[in-house]
Amino acid sequence: MEEMRKGRKHKWKLFGAAVLSAVLFCAPAACGKEQAEPNVPIQDLVVEYPLDNMSCFTAAKDGTVYQVNMELTSEEEAEYKLHRFNAEGKAEEYISLKDCSMVEALAVSEDGGHVYFTAQNSEYGMDLYLFSYSTADGSLTKLCDLTYFSSIKQLAVVGDVVYMLGISPNWQAQEPPNSGYGFSGERLVSYSVTAGEQAQLGFDFPISMAADGDGTLVVLGYRKGDGYCLMKYDPAKDSLQVLSRLADCKFDRFAICGGKDVVYDYRTNPRGLVLSDIHDLSVEAELYPDTSTIHFGVLYAGGNIYCRQFSAGLISFPLDAVQRDNKELSFLTGEYNALKAPYGCGYRMEKLELSDDKFALKVLARDADYDLCIVDTFDGSSGNLCKNGVFYPLNDVPGIEEYFGRCFPYVREAATREDGTIWMLPIEVDIFSIASSKGILDENGLSLDPDMTWAEYAKMFHGTTKEQREKISVSAGYCTNIFVRQYFSRYHTLEGEVFEESARALSKIYSADCDRGTYDGDVIMEGMKGVMWFNYEPWNTRKEDGVVVGMPKLKASDKNSASCVFLAVNPDSKRRDEALAYLADLIVYMMRCDDVPYFSDTKAEGALETALHEVYADGEIVFAVDYDIYEEGLDEMLAGKISLEEYIKRTEPKLKMYWGE
Repeated sequence: MEEMRKGRKHKWKLFGAAVLSAVLFCAPAACGKEQAEPNVPIQDLVVEYPLDNMSCFTAAKDGTVYQVNMELTSEEEAEYKLHRFNAEGKAEEYISLKDCSMVEALAVSEDGGHVYFTAQNSEYGMDLYLFSYSTADGSLTKLCDLTYFSSIKQLAVVGDVVYMLGISPNWQAQEPPNSGYGFSGERLVSYSVTAGEQAQLGFDFPISMAADGDGTLVVLGYRKGDGYCLMKYDPAKDSLQVLSRLADCKFDRFAICGGKDVVYDYRTNPRGLVLSDIHDLSVEAELYPDTSTIHFGVLYAGGNIYCRQFSAGLISFPLDAVQRDNKELSFLTGEYNALKAPYGCGYRMEKLELSDDKFALKVLARDADYDLCIVDTFDGSSGNLCKNGVFYPLNDVPGIEEYFGRCFPYVREAATREDGTIWMLPIEVDIFSIASSKGILDENGLSLDPDMTWAEYAKMFHGTTKEQREKISVSAGYCTNIFVRQYFSRYHTLEGEVFEESARALSKIYSADCDRGTYDGDVIMEGMKGVMWFNYEPWNTRKEDGVVVGMPKLKASDKNSASCVFLAVNPDSKRRDEALAYLADLIVYMMRCDDVPYFSDTKAEGALETALHEVYADGEIVFAVDYDIYEEGLDEMLAGKISLEEYIKRTEPKLKMYWGE
């Protein structure tokens, strides 16, 4: 080992201190977390560790957290800093890593006495090195050279051994598998702090790793004959055991909790952080809905989970207070609705995804092999389920009255039958609308009326130039989807002027040359679903003069059409009480969210949010009818390939049969 010269210590900056001392990174007695009470909403359990530009983090068992970030000095030069936070999230001290670059991974020793990190260092050259920082005396020591690594993904500590997973592009003798994960020369190396020796471990294709807490290391990787799998490496026995196999590489970074559970989030599916049995990854409990682990990882230490929020910084929460001790709930969804599932509140859930037809048949047949179902009212089966489905009443679910008390009245109306029975819990309401800004509309000589009909929208649209139409990102398919749901949810026949007038207006813009991929400041107006574009360009720059109106209507007096994703409970479920308990927890969580647009008391700031709030206030939840009732010939009619009369002649008998059932 080679200790850095003591004469360089004056370059380490402290808050109000010139040198590092033994008390710099000592954990105060108050750092230990008290066990949180059960059923507390996740928002109340989270501890935040605010730090901009974080590159890596680690945490000790006593709750002390270390983060590295990059900041600009007074000379406008980039500089890495190692920060310490206590268990309550309070920043206590930092040290400057002025001579270091590429600080990408941190780990702390099991006793909390040393923080390990890898970096380039200008004093030793531009290769990578492993360093140790002593929390007792403030000394910084270079442990070994890592000349064979071009970058480091992770560090983990087991006993006195530091494990390093890095990228070494030229080392692999075998061709990496072409099976979903983009291998780029991953290599797993150990360094014994006591012996000062390095050794390469025999993993051909490692992806990520985590200390198990029982003296072993768990590695996710690809192994010939086993495919993707979790493997336990026991350094004392130099043995390897396959714990579980994965059909594909659905996650990257992970943490091991108590030797029996694995925590991760999906590489591509934004479900948030989930927990599974390390031997059976098929059933998952959702722990936290807003995480990003692919670059920063997830850590379990001292009973707490540490991860980076997708939209903010590092957080932690006690696992025991979030995780629910249920066997599992069966979650029935139609095609693609699994992505609309709400936060799982720590419950273990198995999601069963069926085609829309099979989904509707299972619900209407009252099969007992599922507990909850999730439905989008814009799906073709929703009208049938609303009319004929049998679901367990939710009137006695704790918090449901307070929940609907915050919703706009039409949300409760859609969830309540004539006899007062609450049959479903809305978890997402989306108003389909058009967004722009007053300045852009004025510049182009256009306007958006909140009560405009399809005929008025078509007239406005045909008054635009070809160049303007290319900047109107409201596609024909988007308009058609809204139009048919507006109409068939209100009317049981095509006879009358309402359908004919609106359909003729829509057909005038159906084949228009618009929406040709212009973005950012070039967009004049854009179709929106709920609040999906509010955090993206260009809408987040138009808050002060933003304009949002509902989609064109059949009649000016109509409400704005809204879709609703809802949960319903199977009355024949054997785990019905657990399903109801989950809904109660979900209500507690959602009541604490500050961005629910269908809560009437949601605060609106700026013209754009105020306009959207008004759009939501004038909404109406729409239940769709089956696609096959109206789909045949619709596009051809709107495109002018068949007449309106021919389409009505084909469709009217189907409507009479459908509504006569």
